[in-house]
Amino acid sequence: MTELGLYLGLLILIIGAIGLIIAAFRTSILWGLAVLFLWPFSIFYVIFHWQEAKGAFKLQVFGFLLLFVCALINEDGTSSAVNVIRSDGGYFGSNPTRNSISDVTHQRFKCDGRQHCSQMHSRAEAIFFINNCPNTKMDGDHDGRPCENDSRF
Repeated sequence: MTELGLYLGLLILIIGAIGLIIAAFRTSILWGLAVLFLWPFSIFYVIFHWQEAKGAFKLQVFGFLLLFVCALINEDGTSSAVNVIRSDGGYFGSNPTRNSISDVTHQRFKCDGRQHCSQMHSRAEAIFFINNCPNTKMDGDHDGRPCENDSRF
């Protein structure tokens, strides 16, 4: 859902930028060229021609805010809750359903010599392996999040 918000925010931001360029060209050809090719002139255009630019500017601000909020939700949201498994298999936080998930994780996964992301079937399995099994090669930057570049997860 946050990906949709990111794309929507980006689309709104782009539409606002195009609207600002159109408004600048309606004012004069020089303002239009300056806003199109020299981004600092966009700020001056908005300040000096507020009545013509306010709609496009507000649209850009709304798109940027939507992008920002969705990026924060995507960074800290529940969609990446698997990344907070402790080394003992439990979860950080106090959500009781997450603790029951860790119990299932311990029952389902076991160390069997696999070491690489290509051998894992899920991110939860990879997290279990780096926290509980020796000689894994799935967390190159040692930040506790394995297989970060694997698009399957």
